[in-house]
Amino acid sequence: MNVGITDTTLAIVTIDKDMKSSIFPVFYAENEKELQDRALIISKTMGGMVHDVLKGTLIIVRH
Repeated sequence: MNVGITDTTLAIVTIDKDMKSSIFPVFYAENEKELQDRALIISKTMGGMVHDVLKGTLIIVRH
């Protein structure tokens, strides 16, 4: 039985220039296409999955 936190947020990708985080790296995109492209590249590089959390903001999580 696996008990504990197994999911880890790796990064935030957003078009919202006001979004800040002192815990996770934040990557900014200029538009929706760039947002999707950056999230895909970062998730493949870091071995994570992309999740849509807000309009214009994605998080990358390792499960």
